[in-house]
Amino acid sequence: MVDLNWIGLAAGIGFGLMGLAAYLKTNIEGRQREREKQKLIEELIETIKKGQLIKFEEVVPIQKKMIQNAKRKIWIFSINSLGLFHEHLEDFISLTKRGGSLKILLLDPESKSFKEREEKEEKINGKISGRLRAEYMASVAYCRDIYNFSKGDGVVELRLHKENLKEALLIIDADTDNLNLHINTYPAEEHTRGYVGKHRIIPKENPDLIKPFIQNFERLWDCAKKVDLQ
Repeated sequence: MVDLNWIGLAAGIGFGLMGLAAYLKTNIEGRQREREKQKLIEELIETIKKGQLIKFEEVVPIQKKMIQNAKRKIWIFSINSLGLFHEHLEDFISLTKRGGSLKILLLDPESKSFKEREEKEEKINGKISGRLRAEYMASVAYCRDIYNFSKGDGVVELRLHKENLKEALLIIDADTDNLNLHINTYPAEEHTRGYVGKHRIIPKENPDLIKPFIQNFERLWDCAKKVDLQ
């Protein structure tokens, strides 16, 4: 004779196990969805940190608009920034003649970092062309032009750093409500100019993302070598 109590117990255990399995499945799926959601949030935050990527052909017009809209000061951090000076010389002079400040922080051509950059960009068949060094000299000449044509108005300062940099910066109106940042990330490939790397903008709506770049610039500026522009 079949024991109905055992049948009931077995059925209860079966239904319980099915319920537990369903609960675990739902719980695991819920946690998976939470992980996926968290990953999307992290990816969004990283995208914001990297800033808005801009097309290469839009770099000069966007830089010009940023420079022309500067109210008080512009900071430049780069290997030599020759492209900036060539494209926007008159805009820099206009800023300083209005009483603005221009701080330029270029890579010291006598530093180890500069020599390593020369080899990375120029060296082929055991020789370097001297292009980066020539660009540095041209940039210094542009800085002297800005200083001379400002006729004593505003502030124009050039200093040299020794940092092994991975990106160039154009910082507009640091520590003001008009703050903007343009970043030119240098490509990792050899025989490739830094300028052809990725360009992005971090707008004033994200000042906390720009703050570390400002702090790094100030740190390097304070210990950089001054260049006489007179």
